[in-house]
Amino acid sequence: MTKQLNQTGVIQNMYQKMLVFVQWIIFSNIYISLGAVAFAYVNMHLLGLQVKHHPYLLLIIGAATMFIYQFSRWVFFKKDPNELSKDKLYNWMQQNQIIVRILMISSVFTGAFCAFKVSIEVVLVLFGLGAISFLYNLKIPMGSTVLTLRNVPFAKIFMIALVWASMGVILPWVHHHGWQFEAGVWELFGLQFLFIFIITLPFDINDVEADMEVGVKTIPIYIGINKSKVLLTVLSVVYVILFSVWYIDFNKISIHDVFFLSGIIFLIFCLLYKTIIRSNRSEKWQIMLWYDGSLILYCLIYMLSVYL
Repeated sequence: MTKQLNQTGVIQNMYQKMLVFVQWIIFSNIYISLGAVAFAYVNMHLLGLQVKHHPYLLLIIGAATMFIYQFSRWVFFKKDPNELSKDKLYNWMQQNQIIVRILMISSVFTGAFCAFKVSIEVVLVLFGLGAISFLYNLKIPMGSTVLTLRNVPFAKIFMIALVWASMGVILPWVHHHGWQFEAGVWELFGLQFLFIFIITLPFDINDVEADMEVGVKTIPIYIGINKSKVLLTVLSVVYVILFSVWYIDFNKISIHDVFFLSGIIFLIFCLLYKTIIRSNRSEKWQIMLWYDGSLILYCLIYMLSVYL
């Protein structure tokens, strides 16, 4: 009996250490930065680009993601603490302020180094995306009121989808082809905009109370959680159909392509199931684990389909 209790204690201790490590990777934004690189990697393949020729592009995408997320959360963290409910992310940032600063500074230097290795078009697009992210957090005094994009209904989810779809699709394309766009590129951009929208909406469902507290106007706040889940179901089905049609049009279908499409469809509906069952009852770090991790899974599904 004592031996069983000791084994249970060891397992619980290992689980707690693993949990701490997972939360550290997520809260430090390393996880989401890896997701950005993975998402760009698979989109390069979908665009028919040679990934091996663009290592610095992937590195600058990871660095830019790290900086944008660190900066946005740092600004939010530095607000009056009395205005905010202290969740695990807030507490982690409070306990690891030096690490946050190191990661932010490191991402700046990494991005600056890589800027000399990528095309000028990539740098210009990144500056544009950075400006969008900066403006979202900027407060503009307008007489007796303060104007901020945070107060514009649905601005957050559309801004996130725009930035991510641009990093995943537009950056690789302009690095290789400049400003000469093809119809298929814009179609993929629209599809990946929808995908990011789909995996961002569960965050808004989970953040309803926090968003109401700080005055951010999201879709779940306007139409309610249940209707948001219905909307998400419709969008998921639309994405599956449109992406499948787009992919079949641009590829000669083989067993590898069937595996990839089946995997993406399975991923989308697994995420939908998670959202319907758990999204408004899960901790923030779990939402980040599932939905930010879907970017990495998206890439892994593609890689498995290639080596099948």
